[in-house]
Amino acid sequence: MKARINILFMLIFCTLFAKGETIALYDLRCELLVDPISIDINKPRLSWKIQSSQRNVIQQSYRILVSSSLEKLNNDIGDVWDSGDVISNNSIAVYYNGKILTSRQQVFWKVKIATNKSKTTWSSPATWTMGLLKYKDWYNRWIGFEGYFPSDNQQEGKLSARYLRKEFQTPKKVKKATAYIMGLGLYELYINGRKIGDQVLAPAPTDYSENVKYNVFDVTTSLQEGANAVGVILGNGRFFAMRQTKAYKVKSFGFPKMQLQ
Repeated sequence: MKARINILFMLIFCTLFAKGETIALYDLRCELLVDPISIDINKPRLSWKIQSSQRNVIQQSYRILVSSSLEKLNNDIGDVWDSGDVISNNSIAVYYNGKILTSRQQVFWKVKIATNKSKTTWSSPATWTMGLLKYKDWYNRWIGFEGYFPSDNQQEGKLSARYLRKEFQTPKKVKKATAYIMGLGLYELYINGRKIGDQVLAPAPTDYSENVKYNVFDVTTSLQEGANAVGVILGNGRFFAMRQTKAYKVKSFGFPKMQLQ
């Protein structure tokens, strides 16, 4: 009986020791985001985390593969970028240094590392998609209303929200759809009566003389085959300065406008 207990103990110990040898990579991120769809810098920063039950595991090198398709990535083909083995303990803010990426381009990536204990296998794949990198990628058509509505209070400089709506048809089931929206003011986007995204006061406060923010949404599941409707509630935000009792102290840019594609 004592011999059996000793054998069982050894089996358990060996199993735990074998598990302790496992080193895995997880939480792959691009610009601190998980599978983002609107990266608008040419060399985004990549990061990953190391998981192990061992102590004092130190990364010594890494290799990153970036591919134009998941199939190529699974076949270990880095046709967009193969970093090769890089001697480094850095796993945060590793700059992408592959082919120049274009607007809306989607890529897939994975990483493996060598440590002072052992090497890892490839991580699970991750992805990122480029946003609109150039202003010419937008339709360059701002929509809005240049003036006051009867519901506005022109004397006090108060605006009611603008409501915009467009109906359209999708003759087939939608395979993929992405919405890009840029508001001069604040907006809420709706498709088929449902709000898109969980942002409040979107896109974000900014100085409109310097830049304009935009948001990107995957709206594939929001569209249906046949009739659809997209709507936007557009508010003034900080674009149109309300209550301009001292207009010379308040920066105002005009009536709210937006672009959506």
